[in-house]
Amino acid sequence: MKVLIDASLLIYLNVRMMDEEARIVEGFWERLLRNHELFTNLLVLDETIYISKKKYGVAFSDTLEFIDKAVLPHVEVLTLGLETYLEAKKYMIKYDLNPSDSIHAATAEVFGLQAIASEDRDFDKIGIKRLWL
Repeated sequence: MKVLIDASLLIYLNVRMMDEEARIVEGFWERLLRNHELFTNLLVLDETIYISKKKYGVAFSDTLEFIDKAVLPHVEVLTLGLETYLEAKKYMIKYDLNPSDSIHAATAEVFGLQAIASEDRDFDKIGIKRLWL
């Protein structure tokens, strides 16, 4: 299955967690890597970098290194363009999704992805399968 990776998963992989929680998140990531084609977009990477710093105090350089070494070798970064914007508008209006979630949903739609790996339950109301722990 083709799966969009959302920032929530990347953030949890990037920050310090209790051992048991880290094992659960890493196990989920490993299953995704083994069983699916993984994709993301630049906005997800931006959210990962920003939230890791603002909420968890992870230095930009550490998050950039994490993305370069642990994400980019396994996850294709899809482009955001006018078509994605036009689809995102529909999600904002029809489902009252916030702009970034709308862009992620539109990315999945435009590129024919079947699921989103995210803890964000807002995706449940739009008809795209959501994978989580």
